[in-house]
Amino acid sequence: MATNLPNRAQLTYDGSAVVLSNQTNTTLVDTNTMEITKKAVDMSIVAGTDAVYVVRLENTGANNLTGISITDNLGMGALTYSDGTAQFFINGSSVTGTAAVNMGNVVFTTTETLEPGENLIVVYSASTGANQTEPITNTVTANATAASTVPAAITATAEETITITAVANVSIFKSADKDTVTSGDTLTYTFTLMNTGSADAENVKFTDVLPPEFTVQTVSYNADGQDTPITSADYSIQGNTLTIPSETGTLTLTVPAATTDGPGILTITVTGMIA
Repeated sequence: MATNLPNRAQLTYDGSAVVLSNQTNTTLVDTNTMEITKKAVDMSIVAGTDAVYVVRLENTGANNLTGISITDNLGMGALTYSDGTAQFFINGSSVTGTAAVNMGNVVFTTTETLEPGENLIVVYSASTGANQTEPITNTVTANATAASTVPAAITATAEETITITAVANVSIFKSADKDTVTSGDTLTYTFTLMNTGSADAENVKFTDVLPPEFTVQTVSYNADGQDTPITSADYSIQGNTLTIPSETGTLTLTVPAATTDGPGILTITVTGMIA
């Protein structure tokens, strides 16, 4: 840590007169020191998206720093480094550097020399899991060698915490149980609603424009491994358009959030007769 060295002189004359000089302040710089800070561009992000980090390493000592490496522990597995995103700057000018993932960490290195008073900035992205809900704290550790008569290895650390906003992310896939039908055949459509987000998709409204030759007979849904019939009071058909739930119905549909076991699934099954 730098130390201030204040100094003031005193003069006496004519036996009792005293005069003080102005004070000078000199900074005693530690021989081998550096300081590191880590900041997230956004402190709260949506699960499944990238967090962008800015790491700043400053040479606060009196000797040049070489062999610089900065290791991010990626939140102990909560983050995944986004390949190719790392950018390196010394005093705002772009320089070369490398990023390598090793045993769950990402290590940033540069062959540049950091002179006293200079700073190295590394900007990079890391993705969060779609199922992430808890805040993520990740730590960076900088290592360098201070060049002097007896080179010294020095270390500095910093950490940052981001919070996760849970959101739903739903897709839908439609399939039919038959490739060909004739008049009088039954046909079943199955709709698979898949949620890869970290929050339930609530108040889901489903619509499908059915072929004019198709007459609905039964409708059901499955959210927990068991088929549940949907009564005619809870769906409506206007023209060829099937809507679930109906405006006057009491049914509510929810596609559950993804878990570590996989995405959340809700299926809707519609069976009808071909005219």
